[in-house]
Amino acid sequence: MPFGLCNAPATFERMMDNLLRHFKWTMCLCYLDDIIVFSETFEDHLIRLRLVLKCLQEAGLKLNSKKCLFAAQEVKILGHLVSSNGVRPDPDKIKAVRNFPTPKNIHDIRSFLGLCSYFRRFIKGFCYLAEPLQSLLKSGVEFHWGPEEVEAFNSLKKALTSDPVLGMYDERASTEIHTDASGYGIGAVLVQIQNNVEKVIAYASRTLTKAEKNYSTTERECLAIVWATNKFRPYIFGKHFTVVTDHHSLCWLMNLKDPSGRLARWALRLQEHDFDIKYKTGKKHSDADALSRNPVEEETETPDKFLAVTTSMNLAMEQKKDKDLAKLKLLSNSSKNEEFRFIDGILCRKNFDPDGKLWLPVIPKHLRADILRHFHDAPTAGHLGFAKTYDRIRKRFYWPGMYRNVVRYVMHCRECQRRKSVPQRPPGRLVPIPPAIDPFHRIGIDLLGRFQNRGAVFRSRLVSSLVDLCNIDHRFTTAYHPQTNGLTERFNKTLADMLSMYVDVEQKNWDEILPFVTFAYNTAKQETTGFTPFYLLHGREAETTLDTMLPFCPNDFDDNNITKIAARAEESRQLARVHTL
Repeated sequence: MPFGLCNAPATFERMMDNLLRHFKWTMCLCYLDDIIVFSETFEDHLIRLRLVLKCLQEAGLKLNSKKCLFAAQEVKILGHLVSSNGVRPDPDKIKAVRNFPTPKNIHDIRSFLGLCSYFRRFIKGFCYLAEPLQSLLKSGVEFHWGPEEVEAFNSLKKALTSDPVLGMYDERASTEIHTDASGYGIGAVLVQIQNNVEKVIAYASRTLTKAEKNYSTTERECLAIVWATNKFRPYIFGKHFTVVTDHHSLCWLMNLKDPSGRLARWALRLQEHDFDIKYKTGKKHSDADALSRNPVEEETETPDKFLAVTTSMNLAMEQKKDKDLAKLKLLSNSSKNEEFRFIDGILCRKNFDPDGKLWLPVIPKHLRADILRHFHDAPTAGHLGFAKTYDRIRKRFYWPGMYRNVVRYVMHCRECQRRKSVPQRPPGRLVPIPPAIDPFHRIGIDLLGRFQNRGAVFRSRLVSSLVDLCNIDHRFTTAYHPQTNGLTERFNKTLADMLSMYVDVEQKNWDEILPFVTFAYNTAKQETTGFTPFYLLHGREAETTLDTMLPFCPNDFDDNNITKIAARAEESRQLARVHTL
């Protein structure tokens, strides 16, 4: 690659992206000739490093050993120092800011602001600090270096040279966005509560335009929320978060009956997010600078909150923490109420559907995300669609707005968006498969791999002798026509999609994941039959890990009654035959 060509960086980056396309975002990141290989353990790091180096070797690329750094706890990349403790600016870059001479013209102001703007996410209220210098860049303004400009110049240098540190974003931690607006700028802080400690993830701010300065106070505060959600969209999209503001009127923004004008348009834009608005007084709303100047402690992975709720007593205690359940508790104490009831100290709601438990425990708001994660993200859930995920949850738990929460969670699942392909319509009219008489009456078999249909393994002497001995009607599909065994082929595609969600980078642990995703498929309600395969075979629903942790099941019927179980199984099979016709 010759130096000096204008398209050389883009061409080189395209080549590196294509070369490391199987490893990017899973074990390494690359920007031009900078390659970062990351891992949690040293053993895993050696495996990943070997794969990346082998890929570079096969491509004929060479590395300069003097510029390589292996097994480092802290890495300098793109002007930042990145470690497990957080992200902070490169001291060499900060030194350039500290030694920057006093600006003497507009060109010097522009150079200084450009250098500081690269690290603006580390500076709280950057637009407010830089506003006197920014005003000098406007057309028609003469250069003037007065006390305000000197104070702004020194404040920016002090803010950067105090070694600020930002925390690492954690998808499982509760997220808050603190917003504020003034007469000439808006600002926001992305904050997370990690290990009961408030940690700053990023700062953001900008100055208002000439038209925006004419907005009312409420409109400027609302503009700060709209701008902050768009600024931090990669962090908050698809998950619940809280907006903290010092403007009390915005608490009713999403509940306005007849919004109009600018506020109506902004409220419509914010509807794609799942968030609450919390009010704090101005004194309590100022984020301390110490949050961005102290290194964060190394985080340890903690289990889901709901996995700690192992007894009915703990679930009852968790319900008391949710203020929204207070109205339901008052309703359950009413003598006319038949929908809610306290059972073993747990607030429950009656299940009016014929399937599932008779009484469903009401889940408090702060545990619902863990329920969704368990019944969608876990290997025993398989990252299935929202209909199957909702069916799993509604049979076991209750909370208001469950269906809407499930749909939003599944639609915003990153793994599903990244792995699953867009479903295509069938090429022609499908002919229904005749329903089976009994379980295992008809079995479809196919090898998931590179072999074609009618493989020799199915036509061997051993298989022929086995089917003859067992009096099995052995039928073959048409060669090079997988549609003949379409039901099995479709299941293999679903199985491959489910496995791809959980296999490691080397794809060598698929056999360990296989039993879990098989369980996920067998315990998911099928749209065709209306039942889960497990229920059709055994006459009862399978128990998940949460069912065993919460043995609470106040049903009227006794699951130990074999006669009832057999009767339900036979009835469900007859209904399944009707549904498949």
